[in-house]
Amino acid sequence: MESPIRILSEDALLLIFSYLDGKSLKNSALVCKFWNDVISESSAIMKNFTLILNDGSKWIPRFDKIMSLTRKFQSIDIKLRSRDPLRTDRSIDLLVQIAARHGPNIRKLVLSTAEIKNSSDFSSILSSMPLLNEVVLDRVKVDKVDDFTGGNEAFLSKLNKLTIYECNWNIFKFFKSTPIREFEISNDLVFENIQQSEYYKRFLQASQRLESIEVNSMYFDRTFKTTLDGAICLNLKRLKYSSISLTYEIENIDSIFGTFLEAQASSLTELELEYVNATMIKIIFTKLKVLEKLTIHWMVPPSESSFYASFKKMPKLKELILYVEIPCGLALKEILANCPNLETFRLRGDPFRCIDNVLIFMAANNPAVKSLSTTSLPEIIPSELKFYHLNFLHVETCNTFENLLQFLDNNPTVETLSLNLHSTRDIVDDSTLEELLSYPNLRHLVVAADYIALNAIYDKIKSDSRNLKSIYLRSHRVEDSGTLITFPNDKAQWKPIDKILNYPKLLHRYRN
Repeated sequence: MESPIRILSEDALLLIFSYLDGKSLKNSALVCKFWNDVISESSAIMKNFTLILNDGSKWIPRFDKIMSLTRKFQSIDIKLRSRDPLRTDRSIDLLVQIAARHGPNIRKLVLSTAEIKNSSDFSSILSSMPLLNEVVLDRVKVDKVDDFTGGNEAFLSKLNKLTIYECNWNIFKFFKSTPIREFEISNDLVFENIQQSEYYKRFLQASQRLESIEVNSMYFDRTFKTTLDGAICLNLKRLKYSSISLTYEIENIDSIFGTFLEAQASSLTELELEYVNATMIKIIFTKLKVLEKLTIHWMVPPSESSFYASFKKMPKLKELILYVEIPCGLALKEILANCPNLETFRLRGDPFRCIDNVLIFMAANNPAVKSLSTTSLPEIIPSELKFYHLNFLHVETCNTFENLLQFLDNNPTVETLSLNLHSTRDIVDDSTLEELLSYPNLRHLVVAADYIALNAIYDKIKSDSRNLKSIYLRSHRVEDSGTLITFPNDKAQWKPIDKILNYPKLLHRYRN
């Protein structure tokens, strides 16, 4: 009689395996050789597997076993440094051999804590991976004298994304003329000489297909000043620049960066900035006409109404996120008035300064809003505070539950409600919770609170979930931020959570 394991065809098994996560796939591969072969030969399934080599002191002794693996890995994550200096010296040579063995199928390379003294070694590693789509380099140092002779376009023709963390600037000599579309960098290292600056500048100048730049950290904006100077001809769709702030030391950095923004006006659809002053605000709302998403972390707009006279409609802007207290209600109103098709709005502001009037203004002038996140709601909810398409509401501080219930009465389309309860006195009482659960359109409830509040909410909710499809209870304390308890709509699957909440350090993440 044929084994039940082999009854299903390979195609049927592949369909079943496609629904499994990485951990389940690993367990399935251990069932039998047949299943292991089916999984190993499928490129669609193998994308969920990564060859992880964390520590040279552990993977170098297992080198022969790594070379004998038959699975067609599509990603490799390798840390070269070892606690044993002798093994560290061998790691580059071994990596070259591993790349030659597994490289033909690799699409993502993550390389960290490596010191590459010979550029030919790096070339051998990269050239062994013709399908390479993404490269992440973390604390990688390359030789500062030996130059790269070129020809990288031939074996990096598929490279789409490059991420650099704390690498010396010589690294960019390996990636000039590559067809990347996404570039992410976090580099606080300074240029040691003009040549290093030139490597980076030439890399940007040659990146004709570059669509996205994400700068998480730079050395006090000197990098931007030295390399871009507002003159690089890029056509970016996405720009995240988290370096320019109130601490900048470069003269005229505002006009330099403003010129650079203007140069991207015809293509930029997503923009996130750490710091925005009056000059940049005016450029954003007069020049960037195809912008769809705008995120600002610190903003200093003027209060004079004449400043906003030149603002123009931004019909394509659908998402506006302001992680900042707006110093004047006028500034926020004028900005919102130019975003008639806004769908998502997040504001972290002083509720006693401008939030009351701004929300009413927004309800009247931005009819497309579907998602609203705010520090708090007004203490009194007027009838004018009504959105017609709102389906997501997040309130950071709930002053009173009465105004929350009144807001939901005005906006019955809300399907997802997210609340932050910062103290035990914020625990929702039985009658309030009963009213919340009775809203016919409410489907998802998200609550961040301390463990006492979460236990109390669980005890009240578990008896009657009404129309809810999901409930998420999350600790908002920093040390327990990873703890998330999810309750599905099927109450038969619910389990007591008291032990989980009492011992958060024993269980970092739990899902029923």
